[in-house]
Amino acid sequence: MTDQANISPAAGLRAALRTLVRPVAVVTAAHAGQRYAMAATAFCEVSMDPPSMLVCINRANATHSAVAAGADLCLNLLAADQADISQRCGGGVAAEERFAVGDWRIAAEGPPRLADACASIVLRPASIVDHATHAVVIGEVVDVWQRGLSSPLGFHDGSYLFPLAHAAINLVAQSARLGEAGAMQDGYLMLDVMRAFYWFDEGLQSALRARGWEAVSRSQSMTFANIALGVRRPADLARNLGITRQGVSKMLQEMVERDWIVIEPDPTDKRASIVAFSEKSRQLRADALEILGKIDAALGERIGSKALDALRTTLARDWGPPPEIPEPAAQ
Repeated sequence: MTDQANISPAAGLRAALRTLVRPVAVVTAAHAGQRYAMAATAFCEVSMDPPSMLVCINRANATHSAVAAGADLCLNLLAADQADISQRCGGGVAAEERFAVGDWRIAAEGPPRLADACASIVLRPASIVDHATHAVVIGEVVDVWQRGLSSPLGFHDGSYLFPLAHAAINLVAQSARLGEAGAMQDGYLMLDVMRAFYWFDEGLQSALRARGWEAVSRSQSMTFANIALGVRRPADLARNLGITRQGVSKMLQEMVERDWIVIEPDPTDKRASIVAFSEKSRQLRADALEILGKIDAALGERIGSKALDALRTTLARDWGPPPEIPEPAAQ
């Protein structure tokens, strides 16, 4: 068990919540001729009599001003293929531009509704409780639209979870271990590379925990790798990791609280910031590199040093840009 004594309650809570799979929604409102949209994962049902839900909204978010003025809000539950909508509404995009993607229905009165969401729930605020940085908005349900059976978009460990793809990747990784991969092992290099990544990552994480390091999530591990490769701006990290700027900001803050990284002003742009390794992370990185070296050595003993060298040489080569696959000819 990892020693949690030196972790602050806030950092511990963030780490605990990252283990949950959460649904993703876009909360919308309209007030005084202005439309608002924000991505959210902090919402849940409160009562069925009367039907009501709560949504947590940061009071610094523009959407809060509309709700505080009495505007209804719409909780649009996103489908698995709508991560781009969540990203647009997660920050960094102008208010009206957030509605440029998706089938939005704009009524003369009431909040914008996403017609192709899994479901859209209109809430009329009944109670607003301010606590610290956020407002807890409890709203009574006044209308519900449901598209039908569709897979929801999930958020886990700082990144979007695409249910079908995630299940397929895990199936490939587990089936290889159980010897039940069947046809999935035949001719698909991408799946072989995916299995190899899981194999290395599980060995690395297990060894780090054995040395007493706090749990490092895969997203955090990939963040370390990006920083080591020179990707240091939060916006670039968010793009490479496939998560929102808000999501990467929360993850970076957790890493700062654990004293793994520091966030500094960008010397080339006073409006931006960059991420750098902290002194504490020096030992973490040293341990990780030592462990990876031992994993490499163990793999060489299993498959032979020549095969390992050939594999490393092949993967290190410049493969050029991905090929353009032509569409099949019309029948």
